[in-house]
Amino acid sequence: MVERLWEDHKAEFRWPMPKRFLTLEVAGVDLLSTEVRLAGCVFTWVKNGGSLHERGMGTVRFILGQLDEVLPALTEDDSPQVWHRMHRVSQLIVAHNTPPAETTAS
Repeated sequence: MVERLWEDHKAEFRWPMPKRFLTLEVAGVDLLSTEVRLAGCVFTWVKNGGSLHERGMGTVRFILGQLDEVLPALTEDDSPQVWHRMHRVSQLIVAHNTPPAETTAS
């Protein structure tokens, strides 16, 4: 589900970035920065088969909190479907993350 939603996201939110997204700030949150950070986490999570380390999960939880604040403040001009999809992706990663197995030093 995360992969499918993220593919939809990439199809809609791609480079060159629509100029309105380059400076979009809602509720004090720089949404382009939020998108870039989540993209890195999604890439890693998918590459690792649904596993993200605690630092990455902290980032996803932080982004989820930011999006919780942002969503009610969005207007139609802010392309709310983009940010709602990112919110859903974040929720899914938080709910379905499999922590990586601990490695032990020899």
